[in-house]
Amino acid sequence: MNYFHVDVFSEKPMTGNGLTVVFPNAPLNETVMLDIAKEFKQFETIFLFQDERSSFTARIFTVDEELGFAGHPILGAAAVVHQIYFSHLQTATIRFQLSGRSIEVQSETSKTGYQVVMNQGTPEFITQVESCQYESIAKSLNNQPVDIDKALPLEVVSTGLPYLLVPLKSDLHNVKISIPNFEVFLSNFRAKFVYIFNTETLECRTWDNNGLVEDIATGSAAGPLCAYLVKHGIKAEKEVIRLRQGSFVGRPSVIEGWADSSKGTTDIFIRGRVSFFAQGRLSI
Repeated sequence: MNYFHVDVFSEKPMTGNGLTVVFPNAPLNETVMLDIAKEFKQFETIFLFQDERSSFTARIFTVDEELGFAGHPILGAAAVVHQIYFSHLQTATIRFQLSGRSIEVQSETSKTGYQVVMNQGTPEFITQVESCQYESIAKSLNNQPVDIDKALPLEVVSTGLPYLLVPLKSDLHNVKISIPNFEVFLSNFRAKFVYIFNTETLECRTWDNNGLVEDIATGSAAGPLCAYLVKHGIKAEKEVIRLRQGSFVGRPSVIEGWADSSKGTTDIFIRGRVSFFAQGRLSI
């Protein structure tokens, strides 16, 4: 089976967030896909099974588990599909079927690779955290309640994965997951992951729930944060929001997003550039 290694939210190879896109030539079970993802050791690996010329069933795996949704794998996969099947076109529309959900992505060629826009759909505002919980959340992230920007709420928002959004007025250098069983802790707030951001600079950070691996640029978290910033009047509808992530792991990245309700529902769009690094063939 063929695979491609691309970098997402990236102006050039070996920047941004790495991704492996795999095209199996036969059905694979979950154990094999997880083992392949572990072998590649990217934050995520996406497997594409072609349904029609421009429609694919997608399966996304971290090195720990399968995800029902993720951002940078969909953007990166769209650029790869564009190059393989639609290289003669300036723009291409690709659909992915993922966990019973259809996601439409627009890919456009650029001087450095591809620029891809994903409609993440209507955000779900799941819950706002009560202020009495702020201390335990701050301490779980190696911070103090005084570091939280009280002008904004702690809120769980999802465009496919529910993130606990934590606004900080302090810089993010000391932030880390500092308690065991963090995923269980987050489940108390109906969240799967955490996304911390500085309210002035919009610098962001997130990790796997063991706190061992920091993600470089997280499209599935950027969508909820863009929705949150518009909801709370920090940004305007249709304003392009630039989120920064990855500087703490030496791969600074920019994620762009916006909200648009011109078609009757408020949809969240995430945009990123994709560059190609390598391709090859798996021997298994």
